[in-house]
Amino acid sequence: MSDQQHFETIARRIWQGAKDGGFRGSDPYDGLNSRLLAPCLRRSRLLRLVVIQGVKRSPLDLRPLLRIPPGENPKGLALFLHGSAQWAGLGDTQSERQYLADRLLSLASLPDGRPAFADRSPIDQLTRLVAEGEVSCPRAIGWGYDFPWQSRAFLQPPYFPTVVVTSFVLDALEAANSPAFPVAAAAAGRFVAEHLQRYEDADGICFSYSPGDTTRVYNASLFGAKVLAQAAAHSPERREEWMDSSRRAVQWVLSRQRPNGAWVYGEADHWQWVDNLHTGFNLVTIDRVAELLGESRWDESVALGLTFYRQRLFDDDGMPRYFEHSRWPIDPHSFAQGALTFLQLARYNDEYTEFARRILAQGIDELWDERHGGFRFQKHRFYSQPAIHLRWAQAWMFRALCAWLAAT
Repeated sequence: MSDQQHFETIARRIWQGAKDGGFRGSDPYDGLNSRLLAPCLRRSRLLRLVVIQGVKRSPLDLRPLLRIPPGENPKGLALFLHGSAQWAGLGDTQSERQYLADRLLSLASLPDGRPAFADRSPIDQLTRLVAEGEVSCPRAIGWGYDFPWQSRAFLQPPYFPTVVVTSFVLDALEAANSPAFPVAAAAAGRFVAEHLQRYEDADGICFSYSPGDTTRVYNASLFGAKVLAQAAAHSPERREEWMDSSRRAVQWVLSRQRPNGAWVYGEADHWQWVDNLHTGFNLVTIDRVAELLGESRWDESVALGLTFYRQRLFDDDGMPRYFEHSRWPIDPHSFAQGALTFLQLARYNDEYTEFARRILAQGIDELWDERHGGFRFQKHRFYSQPAIHLRWAQAWMFRALCAWLAAT
């Protein structure tokens, strides 16, 4: 079987499995959704951190024991919608794409985390109703994960909106030509411009991860820049302001690029690492903002970062290196984002589309579980984690496989 046929078979199998499961599944970070531990988790930040990391890192799937139900993750839904809209080889997916778009809109949140529409129950034809003005869209909306999430810096309640999830949802609605995209984009633009915290200095602007924190994470701020650039076309009264803020946010991140083309994860002392996944995010997001704003002055920085990405974060056979100085863990997210990055930036090198194929083929060789029809979570140096997560593994690899199939 050729790689082309193999990729098609796997993409269809992931899609069918996700449909059969109602697009619900587990996630590496869903530990705080434990029904067993819920009464204890409210009391201790340390316990929340231990539960999240313990569930994520365990070689055994603890979710049945801890009574963690399958979740409906907006980012996962967005990746499935985007992939199914991009590759026509799935056949007629109109009804499924309509369902995913409607469900995404119904899962939107106000900036304070409350539901934007009713109580997040499914609303049939919501995208059409919003587009036609029969259902009013709130002034500012965003999207978040379906589980609570404790970081070192802050606690995010379930569905509390973040700029990262919001950006992926907008991309999916745009790719699917959703009639609600213009309205949703304008509301998401107001979410970024009016509700995210911002840090400003002589280099530009950095947007926070969510309305509830003041973190300075490079890829998150770039997602804010992209949301504003997308929204500007649908908000004539804010167009120039939002385009200027978008440019300044990109400039701020570029001012943090190292001479070798790399970025660390963020400004905090405990974020001074260089990793594969977020380097890819930075590159494709800067490129997309440049496209939306008609900018070409960032091409040299993207080219420098792309050279570092290819030479220092991938082996020649397509195997990603999770960190600059370590291959471990082997993770499906790195394969997926690597392929997507080289496909989007293929104009920089004629070999990049072929390299994306190598990355996907390596991902299948390393992590595909034929018996269970999914990509395993991670391989570590001395142990593996066989859990198959819907958003982190299945949705991301589906999105990347569809992008390659559409491109070739």
